[in-house]
Amino acid sequence: MDSDDRAVSVTVGYVLNFAIASLLLTGLLVAGGGLIERQTDQVTRDELSVAGQQLAADLTGADRLVRAGDVSTLSLRTDLPRRTAAGGYTIEITTDADGNGEIELRTHAPEVVVTVPFRIDSDLDAGSLEGGPVRIESDGGGNLEVIST
Repeated sequence: MDSDDRAVSVTVGYVLNFAIASLLLTGLLVAGGGLIERQTDQVTRDELSVAGQQLAADLTGADRLVRAGDVSTLSLRTDLPRRTAAGGYTIEITTDADGNGEIELRTHAPEVVVTVPFRIDSDLDAGSLEGGPVRIESDGGGNLEVIST
C-alpha cells in the first residue's frame, strides 16, 4: 500500500504560516507600543513646557504690575491644563534671594520633568501645587503668591 501524506503537508504548511504570521504581528505590536510610549513622553514634555512658559510669563507680568505700584491688590488667573497626555502633574515653584526662580513641572507615570526659569523682583511665596488653573495674587505689599483654583 502506498503512503499518502498530502493532507499532512497541508496541515504543516498551515501551522507554519500561522506561526510566522503570529511572530510578525507580535513584532509589529511591540514596535508600535514603543513608538506610542516615546510619542507620549514627547507630547507630555511639550505640554509641560508650554504650561511652564505661560506661568513664568504671567508671574513676570504680575511682578511688573506690583512693582509699578499702580495696583493695591492683584488677582491674575492663569488657565493651565489640568492634565497632560500622561495624566495629572505637579508644579513646584522655587526662588532664591536674587529673584531667580524655577518652575518645575512633573508627571509621575511616565516620569517627565520640565524646568522653566524665570526672574522677578517681588517676593514670591514659593511652594508646590497640582496642575490646573492657578491664580497669582498680591495684597499690595509687594508679595506674590500662586494658588490653585
